[in-house]
Amino acid sequence: MIPDFLYIGTGKAGSTWLFQALERHPQIHVSPVKETTFFDLNFHRGLAWYERFFERAGPQQRIGEIAHRYLRNPNCAQRILDTLGPEVRLIVFYRRPEQFVMSNYLFARRNGRFAGSIRDWVERRFDPRSVSYHTMLQPYLQRFDRERILVACFDDLQSDPQGFYARLCRFLQVSEQKLPDDLQAKINAAARPRMSWLARWVNRTSKMLKRNGQPSPVALVKRMPIVQRLLYSTLADRDKPDMPADLAARIRSVAEPEARALDAALGTELWQRWYGASNTPIPSAPIHCHAA
Repeated sequence: MIPDFLYIGTGKAGSTWLFQALERHPQIHVSPVKETTFFDLNFHRGLAWYERFFERAGPQQRIGEIAHRYLRNPNCAQRILDTLGPEVRLIVFYRRPEQFVMSNYLFARRNGRFAGSIRDWVERRFDPRSVSYHTMLQPYLQRFDRERILVACFDDLQSDPQGFYARLCRFLQVSEQKLPDDLQAKINAAARPRMSWLARWVNRTSKMLKRNGQPSPVALVKRMPIVQRLLYSTLADRDKPDMPADLAARIRSVAEPEARALDAALGTELWQRWYGASNTPIPSAPIHCHAA
């Protein structure tokens, strides 16, 4: 069995929430491993290797994978088309770019990969391609019909998780279900490492295992709350940095024309949501996730 839907990106926009929500739907089977990395890192391992992640799917279930890396790799679109065919459904979540960059910064600090300020992060690590939302989606728009691609906004997940979930169910053509209470709660998901060296080692080991075609141990660790509590402590709102105005403007200079281009291509309203009414950042209200 192979998937008939994929979440292809982006990261830090609700992919873990999506994984947890869809795996509880009785008509859906998602791979027990979030991010098999088949279409980017492990394509050389062949289809039989990929199929084993879905061998427990029921005959009437929708089958899918949640893998936010695929949007960033331009080679994945053709590989997905060749492997899964033109009828596969593709899901994309986008997040306001300034929030996306901040979330990546906090995630890097959590994993012990970066110890500097948000200014240091933007100056040294910000990749404009990461918020080039239309450009990243172009390989898919060129290969798949528009009705096969669902583009959703993280803002809607924040404001109405149940409505957001219902829209996903309709797109996947499964029955609409009540979202579990723990996936409707809004909490502060940001964290800091208790021991930076240990968090850094875990992160590096995770990447190594994925590159070597062994994502299952990574998934097992991420599903163990006790491991997460040992590695990380919650970051209070008062300890979160603000995005300086000049850095936000730098990010916007890349993101704004990309949002306009995406709106023109798909009829979305990302530019109006993010930049049309006000230049002030949208307050963050993260959705509950057991692991990032």
